[in-house]
Amino acid sequence: MNKLIFAILVLLLNFSSCDKDNLNNVNSIGYGTSFGMCAGYCVQNLLISNLKLTFSKSKNGQTPDTKTCTKTISQEEVNAIRDLLNNDKIAALPEVIGCPDCADGGAEWVSVNAGGKQYKITFDYGKAPKELEAAVAKLRVLKDGFKDCN
Repeated sequence: MNKLIFAILVLLLNFSSCDKDNLNNVNSIGYGTSFGMCAGYCVQNLLISNLKLTFSKSKNGQTPDTKTCTKTISQEEVNAIRDLLNNDKIAALPEVIGCPDCADGGAEWVSVNAGGKQYKITFDYGKAPKELEAAVAKLRVLKDGFKDCN
């Protein structure tokens, strides 16, 4: 009887951890910034998917005038970023940290689409949580590579 109860507990624990530990099969990684009270291109997004970087920027308001540019990225670079966004780090964080874009301070976010699930963490601009600092630093460099996107 004790063995049966133990086996059931092990199975339940395995299934309960599946949702958060399924980041090994990453389909895409996203990063972005936004500022609610600004002129110009206030929203910037970077998407890494299929060895392609897609950058877009848009204006606030009814006519966003979105600009989009693309580049390629190596598998090694994707793996390096994915490794910085390991299972425990991303799954354990709350969806919102701090007060993103309060008092026009801006917001940043990191998202991961893995195993059919979307994980997105939004935080105050320039204040990445320590669990994401290294990944955000790499993502910022990639985003900054699109300064000439017009």
